[in-house]
Order: sequence, then structure tokens, then C-alpha cells
Amino acid sequence: MSASAFLKGALLGAAFGAVLYKVGATRYSRVMGMLTLRDTKVMKFAFTAIGVASILYGLAAALGVAEAWRLVPRTMPYLGAAHLLGGALFGIGMGVSGLCPGTCVAKAGGRGGAAKFAAGAAVLGLVAGVLVYEWVKDPLLAHGVIAANQKPLTVHGALGLPYGAVALAWGAMFLAIALGADRVTPEKTYAPARERRGVLDWIRGEWSWTASGAIAGLLVVVATADGGYLGFSGAILAAVGGAAHLAGHPLAVVPRLGDDILWRAALIVGVFPGAWLAHRLSLPLEAAAREGVPPKVLDPGAIARSFAAAGVMTLGALIGGGCTTGAFISAWPTLSVGSLAMAVTFFVVSMLVSNARLLVFRSYDLRAAQAVGERVYD
Repeated sequence: MSASAFLKGALLGAAFGAVLYKVGATRYSRVMGMLTLRDTKVMKFAFTAIGVASILYGLAAALGVAEAWRLVPRTMPYLGAAHLLGGALFGIGMGVSGLCPGTCVAKAGGRGGAAKFAAGAAVLGLVAGVLVYEWVKDPLLAHGVIAANQKPLTVHGALGLPYGAVALAWGAMFLAIALGADRVTPEKTYAPARERRGVLDWIRGEWSWTASGAIAGLLVVVATADGGYLGFSGAILAAVGGAAHLAGHPLAVVPRLGDDILWRAALIVGVFPGAWLAHRLSLPLEAAAREGVPPKVLDPGAIARSFAAAGVMTLGALIGGGCTTGAFISAWPTLSVGSLAMAVTFFVVSMLVSNARLLVFRSYDLRAAQAVGERVYD
């Protein structure tokens, strides 16, 4: 195992963690706004990342340089019913917490959240989800829930068309959707304490969905060129499995340690300092300067929900083959049918859960969450 593998994975994870923080993907109000279609900034960010990565992959394939430049994307396999079960579990966890595996760690690193220890509890929930997956994976395989003969199925393969042409059209479509959505649903802005002047102030403020999405798409492609795959549920699995190996209690789901496992583990480890640094360098918010930052409160219910939701979410991601990054932002540019099934399932379920909580059970107030978001990264 080489130190360079860990360093490269950590740097990539830190860069992506910073992007997640700066675009506002760690904000509860932003994610719940996306799931209820009341604030689409995070959705436009993700669509832009998919569009940029798809076009870069497509150009490399169309120009015949994909193999030479190591830009042949890894296609996630088709797992059958596991996409539905895993997607449903992931969607429930996301609809309750407003988090995904990557943003759990980014939120903890960025010191986000109005409830004390809730972000830390979510990180512990990620670990718990891996341990439960270790316990249930073999029974799910034995009962045929997870497909034993896992093969990659792709949209371009089903159409009988070359990847490059379909990827270019696919990427252009997602960029057009993002631009169209922006015309219909402009997002709520969180103004900094002072008017931004110059490039440095723009970097220190909350980033636009266009710039953030372009950077995220580029990072996805950089991960491929480095021989890796930018997915955080797999990174959490590698980190927990690697730690278990070092502790002398290896997990069956991580049978060996090597540069690949080290790179993946470093990916999620790097998210924390990346988000922390982004937080430290950010401009204070206007409302925070005017009204003060609200004190964090100790809410045992929020801690328990964060832990349970993150655990269920991670379990679902590992069963179904990926999270919002691994099965969506990184995977949709590959035109993987399995990843399409997984991501569509968890987004439908998370939208149903979040809207039911908002409109039927009234268990949260989105406007109040947005008001908190004006003063702190909530």
C-alpha cells in the first residue's frame, strides 16, 4: 500500500467536500427545499455536474482518446431488486435527515447544524450502516434480493449506439434541464455580511450552482483518470473496513487492503478537512452579522434521528449500489441502468417522505429552516 494513493484520494475528497459545503448541499433547508421542489439549487448543481462529466467523457470517447487518457468511466453493475430495496431505504433516510453520506461528513467538518452533536451522530450512523450491511449482505444474496450474476447494463448498450454520441446528448440534456429549472425556480439566496468585491470575496461567499456543478463534474472525471470512482458509500465501506482490518477484526465485505481500498477510504476522510477549511474561509452571513448566530441546542430527538437516518441511508446505499454521488452524480454520466434505477428510486421515495413530513405530518417548517439558514449553515 502506498502513501500516494491515500494522499490523492484525500485531496480529491477534500476538494469535493469543499464544493458540497460552498454550494450549500450541507444545508438542511437547501436539501429539503430540493426534495419539495421549493429550492432547486442543489438539484441544478447535481444536474450540471452530470452534464459536465457526461460531455467530457463523451468527447474523450468520440475523439478516440478515452483509453489513452484513462477516461473510460466505470459502469456500476445491475443488482436487480436490490436497487428498489436499497433505494427505498436510502430515500427514507434522506427524506428524514436531508443528508446523504458525503454531506454527513461535510456538515460535520463545516460545523453545520443547529443541534449539538447531530452531525457527529450522523457520522456514527454511517459506520453503523456498514456494520449492519456486513450482517445482512449474505442473506440478501442467498435469497436473490441482490443479483449474484452482476453485470453492467447501459442505456447506450440497450440502444445499440456508441457511448460517445449518447453521452454528449445526455450531458447536453442535463445542462438544458438545469438552465430551464433556473428560469422556473430561482433559489433563495443567502447574502454575505458585506458586498463581495474581487475574486477572493466571490470564492469566500456561497458558490453558484453553475460553478459548483462544473467543478464537481470535473472532479468526477479526475477521479476516473486517477483510476478511482467518486462515490461516498463505497468510501465509507472502505474506511470502516480498513479500520476493522487495522484493529484485527476484518470485515467480510472488505476482504483485503490495498491501494484501491486506501484511495477510497481517503476519499471520505478528506471530505471533513475540505469542508472545515471551506467553513473557516467563508464570509459571515448578512443575517448572522445583523442578528447574531443562533446558539446550538441540545436536542436528543435530533441526535437520534440523525444517527438512525444515516444508518438506514448507508445500509440502503450499500445494498442498492451507491448514494447521491456514487449512484447519481458519478454514475449517470456512465449511462448505467442499475444506477438509474437506484437513483430514481431513492429520489422518488425521499420526495414522498419529505413532502409527507411537510404537508401531512407537519414535522418540520421549511420557512423556519430557511430563516435559520440565513444566519448559519443549517
